[in-house]
Order: sequence, then structure tokens, then C-alpha cells
Amino acid sequence: MDILKEMYDDELEYLIKGSSYANKILEKIPTEMSRTELESLYKKCREHACKSIVDRLKSFKEMQAGKIYHLDCKTDSFFILARVRTNYEMSTIEETSQERAFLSFSILTEKNLSHFPGRVVYGYRTGVYPSMIGYIYHHDADTYAYAKTRLELSELPEELLDVEDLCAQALLEKTYSQVSVESKTKTYVGPIINTAVLQPDVVIAIDTPTQDDLLAAAQRNLPILILHRSPTTVMNIHDLFFTPDLSNPIYI
Repeated sequence: MDILKEMYDDELEYLIKGSSYANKILEKIPTEMSRTELESLYKKCREHACKSIVDRLKSFKEMQAGKIYHLDCKTDSFFILARVRTNYEMSTIEETSQERAFLSFSILTEKNLSHFPGRVVYGYRTGVYPSMIGYIYHHDADTYAYAKTRLELSELPEELLDVEDLCAQALLEKTYSQVSVESKTKTYVGPIINTAVLQPDVVIAIDTPTQDDLLAAAQRNLPILILHRSPTTVMNIHDLFFTPDLSNPIYI
């Protein structure tokens, strides 16, 4: 399915004008563009935003399973792609990823550790590529969990923001950003394409690990990364679109 063919000219223009690429890199946005020119510029804006987000994500490849690592929000800077599990999921991370085309994440920074409520926060990086980003928004966008294409994810229009602009806007509103990412990654061995569900790289603990953090790390054989808040670090844990049935998280 060609997603662009489903989008109107004025929709493309709106997204371009609000993009980080148009506002930071272009000297001037053309006042009149053909459909071909609109689509081309939209693609550049989207690719810039997606690449910025993925390229700046913290890597966990040096961290070893079973060990504990630390980052201090007073002295360290980071962008961490993170998510929690909700009661709407399948019983395992793998089953959820198999069932869904997209998963919802937030980006944690040293200034803003706000996230959706849940028992354990997981950090992701391995297997995430810019082309896998389906949706970007500066707060919870009440996305449809079983969307098959990125246009089905939310009724709110996407925001083509680079990682700095996205996180700055979320911090301004003292909430968490949302980045929806395809649930499956692809690796290529010659002509053979291997597909695998996204797996977390690390358990994220805030200030000190909880019993759930320790249990999740042990069960999944993951390292734990402790983020130590500074006095100015924002951390609001909430469901922006309040759903009472998620108030008591089931899954770690």
C-alpha cells in the first residue's frame, strides 16, 4: 500500500510546515508545489525526523546480562527508547509483537523520565531502524494498538519532529512523547530475509531497582540500567487518556 496516495495535498503541506527539517534546514518553504514536489519534500521531512530519533538513541550493546549500570541525570545526557507493558497485551512480549504491527514507545531523557504507567520500563535499541518508525507525537496520541498501517495509528496528525524538538515539546508539557515503531525487525543474509520481533535490551530502573525490575531482568536475562534523577528531572507517570482498566498493571 502506498501511504502517500492516501494523503491529501493540504495534509502534506501542514506536516511539512511543522517539521523540524523545514524549520531548521530549509531556508524557505516553497509557496507552490506540485504533487510530486509535495511528496518529495514530505519524504525528506519524515526521513530527517526518523533518522534523527534513531541515530541519537542510546545503545546498550556494551551492557552485560545480569549486571547493573548507572546514569546520573545531573551529569549524563541520553535519549532512551522505552516502553512498559499494559493489560491490553498478550501474556508475553514476543506474543504481543507477533500480534501487533506496531508498538508504542516513549523517549526518556535526563530532563524528562515521564512515561506511561506500568510495572517495568524496558529500554530498546537493537533492531530499530528509521524506516520502522510509524508515528511521532509529543504526547500520548491514544494510538490504535492493532493498526496495520501507520495512517491507522491515531486520529491526531503525526509530527515530523527531530529528537530534540520532540523531547523539548514533551518536556514543555511535562509529559511523555510517543513514538510508534514496527514490532518486527529484518536482517539480511545475502538474498535471505530474516524477520524477528523486537526484544528489549535492558530493564530501566529509576533511582533504585524494584522487585519487579529485578524479577524481569532475571527472567529475560537482561542488564539493569539505573537512571538517577536530578532535582530538576521531570517524571510524571500517567495515562493521558485515562483508562481505569490500566490503573492496576498486570504484566512486568
